[in-house]
Amino acid sequence: MVLHSFFPPSGASAWSACALWPSMNALFPQDDSPESIEGTAAHWVSTELVALGVLHAEGTVAPNGSIVTGEMVECAEMVREVVRRRMAGMKLNIETAIAITRIHPECFGTPDIWARSGASRHIEIVDIKFGHGFVDEWFNLQGLLYLAGILEREFNVDSFPNDITVSFTIVQPRCFHRGEPVRTHNFTVKEIVPYMLKLRDAAAAAKLPNPVATTNPECEHCPGRHACSALQKAAYHDAEFADARHPYNITPQAAARELRMLERAYERLGARVDGLRELTLANLRRGESVPHYRLESGKGKAQWKVDDAQLITIGQLLGKDLSKRSVITPAQAKKIGIDDSVISAYSQIIPGSQKLVMQNNSELRKVFSLNGE
Repeated sequence: MVLHSFFPPSGASAWSACALWPSMNALFPQDDSPESIEGTAAHWVSTELVALGVLHAEGTVAPNGSIVTGEMVECAEMVREVVRRRMAGMKLNIETAIAITRIHPECFGTPDIWARSGASRHIEIVDIKFGHGFVDEWFNLQGLLYLAGILEREFNVDSFPNDITVSFTIVQPRCFHRGEPVRTHNFTVKEIVPYMLKLRDAAAAAKLPNPVATTNPECEHCPGRHACSALQKAAYHDAEFADARHPYNITPQAAARELRMLERAYERLGARVDGLRELTLANLRRGESVPHYRLESGKGKAQWKVDDAQLITIGQLLGKDLSKRSVITPAQAKKIGIDDSVISAYSQIIPGSQKLVMQNNSELRKVFSLNGE
């Protein structure tokens, strides 16, 4: 039986903002989504390469039944390069579960890869993200919880040793709209104490007899969003507000303030809609009578049942070429030794489209820190 953490590090952004989230997560366990299944397979390909030196080829079937893709292979190679560059000579800990009792006895998790340099009292943590949504490396709460567990395991003291330095690295090859695919935040353990206190207080609040729900941006992914009265009230209030009439000619400042308010309202409405959609889908699958909606199967996708070598042989017997040919990417060309000047001459970086992004306090702190203030 697989035990699940009541305070999973991957959900830290949610349960640190809403005391009811851990109970909702336990009450409404979610099935694996296509994205999570794909992510699990990508992690397997990466950790197999780092731990065993085995690179599973595109088309291989992962243990969870997912087909290994070229993007998973590229992700694994990127992770291996990060580990070689940042953790040379260090003992690697790969997919090793750790207790995080300094936050709460029911908090534990499994970092992807971490290592400790005993001589310099330095800790490296690498977290693999295969999704498209940007994950911020800056005082990342999931990474900080992993760090708390590592400190507890390695130093076995109640306090946080202030002289330890940390590098937390996100490897996210498919996040195209923002930042580099490999992003590292360097900090000292002394700097994380306020975050640890906040997480500890959040865990305590979640274990109260009647934990209080608080709407926040993480409601979009909450497993209990269909059953949350706080989100329901907020969504209905937002729907009424969105129908109100406002002057057309407003100042830039007023427009930005209203946009911020409506975008937050849109997030809450979207979270409520998604939750009710999943609940209605589950009701239909159970055979419940549901007005306004019905189940409809999408068009299936054909895929081969045999390996590539067998298919190519079958094609040859039939006089057809079933092999696939394509050139490698500029990034792959660089890895095999093609000079940067040649790559630059025959490739281009296509800038992403401009996107309006809400500014938050962590972004401002990051800017000031990078400027040395």
